[in-house]
Amino acid sequence: MKVGILGGGQLAMMMIQSSIEDNIEFIVVDPSDNPPANKYVKCIKSDFDDIKMLDKLSRECDVVTIDFENVPSASLKYLERKIDVHPNSKAVEICQDRLKEKELFEECKIPVTRYKKVDSLDSLDSSKKSFSNGAILKSRFFGYDGKNQVDLDISNLKTAFQTCGGSKLIIEEKVSFIRELSLIGVRDKKGGTAFYPLVENKHINGILHTSIAPYDDDKLQKKAQDYHNLLTDKMNYVGVLVIEFFLDNENKLIANEMAPRVHNSGHWTIEGANISQFKSHIKSVTGENISNIKVDKCAAMMNILSTMPDLTTLDIPNILKIYDYGKTEKRNRKLGHITIIDKDKDKLLNRIKVLEKFTS
Repeated sequence: MKVGILGGGQLAMMMIQSSIEDNIEFIVVDPSDNPPANKYVKCIKSDFDDIKMLDKLSRECDVVTIDFENVPSASLKYLERKIDVHPNSKAVEICQDRLKEKELFEECKIPVTRYKKVDSLDSLDSSKKSFSNGAILKSRFFGYDGKNQVDLDISNLKTAFQTCGGSKLIIEEKVSFIRELSLIGVRDKKGGTAFYPLVENKHINGILHTSIAPYDDDKLQKKAQDYHNLLTDKMNYVGVLVIEFFLDNENKLIANEMAPRVHNSGHWTIEGANISQFKSHIKSVTGENISNIKVDKCAAMMNILSTMPDLTTLDIPNILKIYDYGKTEKRNRKLGHITIIDKDKDKLLNRIKVLEKFTS
């Protein structure tokens, strides 16, 4: 079995790591010189819309997947004429556009915050006035890690409009929330699904800082899984799909966005579950049935941003793994992550506090 991956970042790297012993070969395509996946396979340096490269993948691979959602959907459509592609181009296209994403949530009767499409300063001005709780302006496309979005309570409209690109924008009413949660689920080709427990996430400056699992609430877990099934069935989705939620003051889940791929908030699954999100994704896209997922301890993931700290002298039990993606240091770039496992959640939280002193 040979799998093509469009994108050679740390997510591709960890997908490859998860399946080294499974007799699966990988062909990875990335436009950069030395992406993280280069540690395990020789990556093809190419733009994602290069026809010769796409033809090569279609000839040599059994299936193609992605490691980030901004791969051109047109490239995926081109490949779909010749080869299996998971997730499919339609699902990726929806997840690339915040407006289409919100419309799909509503179609599936999944709660979202109020929102409006914005394409001019006049429409931005009128929309903002209708949102009494404050609002966030976002680009519909290429928004992640806090990029291309502005809090309209602390920025004037013209500056915000220009910062977000000046067209194809969406304004969203602020949500009064108590927590940010994500659900990582996987669907196989036969429609079988499996889920990891809800994860509680903490963001700093729009970038994920820590993810802690499990978030124990059986009712919320079931509701999130029901929402996930509605979305994956609607999109005929295969692979890992992640839904990010706000949990409001009434303990109601409000969908924020989706990721059609393995996700930063699921890195803890490598050590914290019987099967990682990365292995689950590769198994599903290659046609295997989904395995039962078991999590019997508390687990946390902490991102390492900007600079790699020296953790060699740090003596804290149960740091199972420190991952270094091999990236050049740069402000707010995700350079690696730390996984912590413990049966006692309070001890886990205390270890996170100690680690924060070394990584901030």
